Amino acid sequence: MLITDGGPQFSSNEFLRFTRRLNINHIRSDPGYPRTNGKAEAAVKIMKNLILKTKHNGDDPYEALLELRNTPQKCTGFSPAEMCLKRSPQTLIPSTSKCLSEHVVAEKKENYKRQVKRQYDKQARDLPKLHLGQTIYYQNPGQTGWYPGMIREHPSPRSYKIKGDNGGLYIPNRFHIRPSKTILKDTDTDVYDGNVLDDDDDNEKPDFSDNCSQHASQSEVVSHVPDNNCDRNMPTRTSTRETNRHVWHRDYMY
Repeated sequence: MLITDGGPQFSSNEFLRFTRRLNINHIRSDPGYPRTNGKAEAAVKIMKNLILKTKHNGDDPYEALLELRNTPQKCTGFSPAEMCLKRSPQTLIPSTSKCLSEHVVAEKKENYKRQVKRQYDKQARDLPKLHLGQTIYYQNPGQTGWYPGMIREHPSPRSYKIKGDNGGLYIPNRFHIRPSKTILKDTDTDVYDGNVLDDDDDNEKPDFSDNCSQHASQSEVVSHVPDNNCDRNMPTRTSTRETNRHVWHRDYMY
């Protein structure tokens, strides 16, 4: 299994053929939702801080990388080098030799996962599932507006392939999708295959006439409100309060 962020190097047809030839289960994280690829993001952050610290202190970056690989992980209690070599490698940090067993590593990892899941589920709730053909509103990463769309596929447990009102295909996370009560008609029956999006083979736009008519009627109502108010010919209100000029105004000639 391979988990990536779905960048250009992982979205090409050549990489798709490579994963199919070697029978690799390629899972892409959702665009604009980096927490689905948290381990990779954390690894990049650790390496950046490591390089900056070694450059500032004038140390060898390879020694720092060696110590990083010899650092025990929280979920297993063993370092990546120990799990790879099945022994305790030589390091600059004093450590005691201990027996490394695959059964112990797997058991500690599962216990850590259950503990994290139990703490996370205390405040998290599952969102309602969406079905194919359901009309929704989706949010693009980096934007605050919500746009109409329609569910086309359900490629992963928390991701949906949707078709927007502009005819484009998107795979947002369930967090960026809201159900809609508007009924839209979709006559397109194409099938999505793989993780690569192809906008050229699907140029037909779904029918959003109902939704557009609703927005148009609302805009007309709003536009008529000022006209009705203007027809009343209400007189302009003037202040009747007595005011006195300031003392320093007496020095000016009018």
